[in-house]
Amino acid sequence: MKSTTRRSFLTLAGAALTGVGVAGCSLIGADDSPSGSGPTKIDRPLEKSRTLIAYFSVPETEDPDNMSDDEENSTHVVDGKVLGNTQYVAQIIEKRTGAEVFRIETAEELPLDHATLEDLALEQQEGNARPKLKTLIPNLEDYDTVFVGYPIWWYDLPMPMYTFLEEHDFGGKDIILFSTHGGNRLSGTVETITETLSDSTVISNAFTISRDDMGEAEAEVGGWLDSLGQKASAE
Repeated sequence: MKSTTRRSFLTLAGAALTGVGVAGCSLIGADDSPSGSGPTKIDRPLEKSRTLIAYFSVPETEDPDNMSDDEENSTHVVDGKVLGNTQYVAQIIEKRTGAEVFRIETAEELPLDHATLEDLALEQQEGNARPKLKTLIPNLEDYDTVFVGYPIWWYDLPMPMYTFLEEHDFGGKDIILFSTHGGNRLSGTVETITETLSDSTVISNAFTISRDDMGEAEAEVGGWLDSLGQKASAE
């Protein structure tokens, strides 16, 4: 029997059960971002050849038909294709900026069953695990700016994100954060990443969007990119 203090990690995350107390709209520079931790805009213009979007996303199904509530909350369907919520935001950023995309994946395939994934996520967090990744970015030195995207799991970054941050050298780069959640917004992750990547410039104006608001994601992401001082376009 699980502890009575334990809540569903996806209820508080980017792919969650319904009925969260705080539904949460899209937030820019959410109030749990550390004040004064970094600039809110990018000083240098985005160059699509020098910009990378790296994201971690775990859609709980690939089948757009007859989804369970858990599967629906972890995904967004576009033209019949099932995308993870964070994956969808990454694709919007890609469309606007023309940047290259890198998907963060674990070496061991993650379970798609909700309860099993939930248990594994908590076990990894309680053990401060660093799950092995399938691959690292092979040419990180080619990029000046890296968008980093993730869901919120158990009030924190998924543990594979810690592996990702610690096994790459982001020194001297601009880091721009985006996340998806089920009511817990950024949950202190901007501060965590700023402390972890102390040799890089983490833009404090991070973006996060509730799973309930994915239909508005394209407009919200566009407004956020403009707020960063970038009117980037792939054209």
